[in-house]
Amino acid sequence: MKSAALFTQLKNKFIVTNADMGNLPHRTRLEEDKETGESILPMPKEVYGDYAEVDDVISFKKASKCRIKLINLSCKVKKWASFVREYNSICRQIKSSKHPLNRVIVEVQGLNYLIKAKE
Repeated sequence: MKSAALFTQLKNKFIVTNADMGNLPHRTRLEEDKETGESILPMPKEVYGDYAEVDDVISFKKASKCRIKLINLSCKVKKWASFVREYNSICRQIKSSKHPLNRVIVEVQGLNYLIKAKE
């Protein structure tokens, strides 16, 4: 299937908008909640854009002693070729209520598009 045809099909099945990529940080630091004493990770919209939303399922892996790796299970970021290869799997995941994936950001020729299921 050609790119243009697949993109048209996407627009028929999903909500497709321009993605706000924010200004994703290379480093992040946990802060301490003054009331509870718990460690928290501030995630302002201007930094994380459409990559992080309230109620996302996020996995944190310790990359080294002082760094953590954030993996958002609710949002994948894919290049166009990778997205095309995984298209059927991604469609099933987005539509499944049992899977945490609910949106994908796809980079096409330097532009980013947010793809979400129609409600």
